[in-house]
Amino acid sequence: MIVAETGLLTEFLGKLFGERLSDAVALLKGRRAEASPETVRVLLRLAARRPGGSMLDYLNLYNLWNNLERPPLKPNTTRKSVQLLADFTANDLPPYLELYCAAWGIDAHVEVPAYDSVEHEALHADSALYTRAVDLIVVCLSEHWLRRYFGLGALVSESQYNQAQSILASILETLEANSGAQILVANFPGPAYTSPGGMVSAGGHMGQSLATLRLNHWLADYDSPRVHVVDLAAALFAAGGATTVGTTNFLRAKMAFEPAGVLAATREISSAIAHLCGKSYRAVVTDWDNTLWGGEVAEVGASDVVCSHDTPNGLAYRMVQQYLKGLKPLGVLLAAASRNDPAVESVFEENPDMVLELDDFASTQVSFMPKGDAIGRVSEALGFGAEYMVFLDDNLFELTQALCEHPNLDVLLAGPEPEETLRTLSQAQIGTALYLSEEDLERSNRAQALRRQREQQTAFADFDAFLQSIDIRLTFAPYNESNKLRVLQMFHKTNQFNLTTRRHDEGALDALIGNGAQVAVVSYEDAFGPQGVIAVVVLQPESERARIESWLMSCRVLNRTVERAIFSWILDHADGSVIIGEYIPTEKNGLVRELYADLGFHREPAGSEGESEYWIYDRSAEVQAPRHFTRIEDLCMQPG
Repeated sequence: MIVAETGLLTEFLGKLFGERLSDAVALLKGRRAEASPETVRVLLRLAARRPGGSMLDYLNLYNLWNNLERPPLKPNTTRKSVQLLADFTANDLPPYLELYCAAWGIDAHVEVPAYDSVEHEALHADSALYTRAVDLIVVCLSEHWLRRYFGLGALVSESQYNQAQSILASILETLEANSGAQILVANFPGPAYTSPGGMVSAGGHMGQSLATLRLNHWLADYDSPRVHVVDLAAALFAAGGATTVGTTNFLRAKMAFEPAGVLAATREISSAIAHLCGKSYRAVVTDWDNTLWGGEVAEVGASDVVCSHDTPNGLAYRMVQQYLKGLKPLGVLLAAASRNDPAVESVFEENPDMVLELDDFASTQVSFMPKGDAIGRVSEALGFGAEYMVFLDDNLFELTQALCEHPNLDVLLAGPEPEETLRTLSQAQIGTALYLSEEDLERSNRAQALRRQREQQTAFADFDAFLQSIDIRLTFAPYNESNKLRVLQMFHKTNQFNLTTRRHDEGALDALIGNGAQVAVVSYEDAFGPQGVIAVVVLQPESERARIESWLMSCRVLNRTVERAIFSWILDHADGSVIIGEYIPTEKNGLVRELYADLGFHREPAGSEGESEYWIYDRSAEVQAPRHFTRIEDLCMQPG
């Protein structure tokens, strides 16, 4: 665990997920001397796994990692020797490929033969390639290799196509015959400059695009247990299509890729190597509210969360769910870590627009426990460590806390818009698969059979230290024009953490204040930034005592001792020695049923079911003050 350096992790993630990879890398370089080796390894891995940076960013990461003597970035690192066979200048690829492999838990040492020597290296049994032990051979050929056999015209004859296919088949067959290595062969992307022949086919001739497509189909059907196809074409298309393949770089240095293409190609190859080495992701752990759908089930109800195809956002959320559901046949399990009352699971039955079903989740950890604790339970339930998981959440706090508990976990920030979540998922290389085994196909079904047999338990020994490290700050301000809209919104919508669920409007609040009540509006901020108004307390003075007339709070700040800090403010502002806490049970506020008991109140004799419960806190008794980890700024007028 890396709780002691949460501040650095918090700052780093803020830059990393703020589309500022270069700033994150600079922070890592500047602070690495004061950070523990474990923390440095975590930050190196997270930065390497984050797409979207420049070649310089990743080269800086590689140099830092290399200067630190290439420490393992995940546990149980697998060492692999890799030979890259390319017809183009490929000397710029190894550093990125080695860095990306390290982020998967693979210590790869990549060698590149002389320029344009593929046929010589592969087709001659006495070549240097076969004189040393090699674990993996990566065959990556450019459009210019194709043109050598397809010809330079807009149309490719059947004989030209057959010659290219025959040469490629000979390369792969000879590699298999003379080497015990696993062989990865990249399929062919589109050309830098589109050929006018396109997909035409007539008289024994075909367009260049059709010929390339046919060759890619042939590769996909290549039947050998040691030859696997890397979908380079899709990776380059996602990274920018024709802008990623060699234009200026080819003219100047015979390179097959522009900078974005280098990064996309090496990321895709590393992902394929990870799958071959058993290092790819086995599970996605995902948050629910505002990640799989828009809104919070407990607040708006199962039928009103956003996931319908009738709106752009709804359609995007549906596509997020479709993407995750589509991982199931690939053997990637889906698990939930949602900060909610377990009753919200009913959304999967009650909302007909849901693509996902509850049974799609191999493990559901739905409670108000810390997310790191939930991921620990997922790990125990699924039978493998967090290093094989990626955690998707829309809150940096949750990602940081989970990483502190599980440093080998990979994390993704969802949102703020659903299309960004979809893009994040598509770039994360979660479901890369070169082949599928029977175990892969059945893994999800087997996990479902065990899901209901598991016991749930919590264990987070260092959570208090984590809370202390993130510098939680609460500001208590009086109800006023600047916060009125948010306060009224909270009274209208907040259900779970709401002791009385009174729906006060502006007139009711003004009346309470006129009768001497204090309405405290609580704002939250921590090392991640402000969360805005998260709680409202109405404290009503009575004869020689004070009554908590209303107390409501956002669930997104639960498990951070915020409720204890708010009660400490109540203690400071309550008249008299006795405080009355009122709780009116509803279908949705069971979360706070034991709140007053936990704070040291004792209950008055119970009334009829569904009526108010009254709890007494007597400060004349020796009751221990609630312990919390927040700093409080009090802008409310002090009593008396």
